[in-house]
Amino acid sequence: MTYNKLSVFEFIVQQVSAIPMQLTYKHICFLSTTLLAGFFARAQNLVPNPGFEDVNICVERRAPCSPSAWQSVAPEYLPFAYMYQPAQGAGYNFIRLEKGQAERSYAQTRLICPLQKGNTYRITLVAAQDALGLPEVDIRFDTNYIYKETPVPFNVSERSLQVNGNDVVKELKKIRAHVKVYQIQKEFVATASYTHILLGSFWNEQAQQPFSQSSGYIYIDSISIVPVKEEPLCPQALKVLDTLYARRHRHTIPVEFFRKRYQGKGISVDAPRKCRTITVKDESIFTAKGRAAYPEASAALDSVVRNYEPGNLVKIRITGYAFLPGSHDYNQVVSTDKARKIADVLVYKNGFSYDDITIDGRGNTILRYDTATAEGREQNNYVEIEICSPIPQTPVAAVAPEPPKPDTLVIPDVLFQFNSSELNAGLYGKLDSLIGKIPRESGIQLQLVGHTDNVGTDTYNLDLSRRRAASVAEYLREKGWEQYIRHVSGAGKTTPVAPNDTPEGRRRNRRVEIIIYKGSD
Repeated sequence: MTYNKLSVFEFIVQQVSAIPMQLTYKHICFLSTTLLAGFFARAQNLVPNPGFEDVNICVERRAPCSPSAWQSVAPEYLPFAYMYQPAQGAGYNFIRLEKGQAERSYAQTRLICPLQKGNTYRITLVAAQDALGLPEVDIRFDTNYIYKETPVPFNVSERSLQVNGNDVVKELKKIRAHVKVYQIQKEFVATASYTHILLGSFWNEQAQQPFSQSSGYIYIDSISIVPVKEEPLCPQALKVLDTLYARRHRHTIPVEFFRKRYQGKGISVDAPRKCRTITVKDESIFTAKGRAAYPEASAALDSVVRNYEPGNLVKIRITGYAFLPGSHDYNQVVSTDKARKIADVLVYKNGFSYDDITIDGRGNTILRYDTATAEGREQNNYVEIEICSPIPQTPVAAVAPEPPKPDTLVIPDVLFQFNSSELNAGLYGKLDSLIGKIPRESGIQLQLVGHTDNVGTDTYNLDLSRRRAASVAEYLREKGWEQYIRHVSGAGKTTPVAPNDTPEGRRRNRRVEIIIYKGSD
């Protein structure tokens, strides 16, 4: 399902007003056809879901793990990360792109309307870089999506454009100790009627060096592309937006591209690819002691080993994580070494091919568990083995199981200061007790939605609900849940759980819901 059903219209209103807001169906359904037409005539941003605030429930992982309208280039092996981090002048949600020497992740989308050849456009980015220096974001214009099996760097071409420190407009608030957010702008002239854009970090083949010099991560909070000379949106804009928001596959190559890639290779051209992730401690999973300690992971690995044959298009990505005393570089080396040791066992003892295995180390950049305790710190040392393969053609008689339903944890109004988004410090113990019900396990993803009663204006209630959701998200972040948070929003008074005609009903409606998705990854 797509959250915020009329996000299309929210997008239009946001571009017109240039004021951050989050509208829902009940806030905008009063717009007449004439008024809406006026918005279309004035709305200029050609990028859908420009701030990544709208989210889809991804089919493959059954969780809000990717922003609406955006796709990864190598979705099966290195999708871009969808993350939560509030920053002044920026939104609640952003994407993170890797820019390593050998592998890079990219984000791509279709523009609401094509660029007009010869017209001048202005790009505005709110971005950051996980390294010293100003952000460098490379943009590729194209006429279709690009999908790849492996996340290799793109080469610079005549379709490439770079927005970097030379184009900085202003500095915004830090999102981490060494990461500053900047607003950057650049104008360009369209050389063709391009319909798609791709964001990331490219490689300069002629110079044998990255187009963007430093490695690490790029964080993008928002992007807009507007014509310098005002022009109305194209007639098909609404249809394009509806199509983009309806696509819910985010972690597999779409069927139409899969068909071209595998036709004639003995695999059903319409077969989707299936991915699953196994989490293990380290290479000890292959020992008797390790198998006894982690029976489920052991059984899953046994299944992979039994069914693997070189050349059968099964691809395996092994990613190590480490949280040990020492520098970031040290943890990076340790995590990569942990992943490589598992790859060596698969190759030298189980007949796997290195051609089908990708090795990666994330060091201490992604922490799943609370680092305030020794147990939590130890739990942040693990390895993920992701296996992707075409689904066999053999008909399956059994009905596929229903996706697991998410659990909802309700943070009541009493835990906030009166008519405020500030949490009641005297009731932190109660809040901790509620948060303690969230399971700390692989695949958990959280969505936070604030709600109010019907007292007050729509604008005030919407703002209060968003701020309350953000306050709970910040509290979760401080407790070590940051990497689990995928989406934070407010719904105002639009989704009551009780009648608003009694004090008790209004009290129940003032709440923040933490929706707990148990993804299949």
